[in-house]
Amino acid sequence: MGPGMGLSPAKQAEQLRKDGNHYFKKGRFGAAIDAYTAAITLCPNVPVYLTNRALCHLKRNEWAKVEDDCRKAIQLDKTSAKGHYMLGLALMQRKEHAEGIRELEKALDLGRGADPKSNIVDEIWQELAKAKYLEWEHASTKRSWELQNLKSL
Repeated sequence: MGPGMGLSPAKQAEQLRKDGNHYFKKGRFGAAIDAYTAAITLCPNVPVYLTNRALCHLKRNEWAKVEDDCRKAIQLDKTSAKGHYMLGLALMQRKEHAEGIRELEKALDLGRGADPKSNIVDEIWQELAKAKYLEWEHASTKRSWELQNLKSL
């Protein structure tokens, strides 16, 4: 019997998650994605496997995949701070500022509720500040452009 034989799907998936984390730490994001994908195939309803894979996609700037995994994770667990956080980042990449900011704010609330002193809370707060600045900048650029057009009428 090979390794993992006779283990329950849940136990196999957990082992795959550990493998994925190991690859992730080494910067081997492709191998990590494969491990998390195998875990998701065994246990499709465990949100952490999806958010772990989303983080790998994020490291590779594959934002559509980040969004996809995060939306699935949030369907399984509305309280996933990481799910809302990475979804917010993906939406900001798509210039969906208002929706991105909403997701980042949700992530911040959830993160603070879970552990106010955690690093992720600081990180979310910084990204949220950046997002609000981008939204403001985008809006003011649009306003000045509209003003220019009014003046040239």
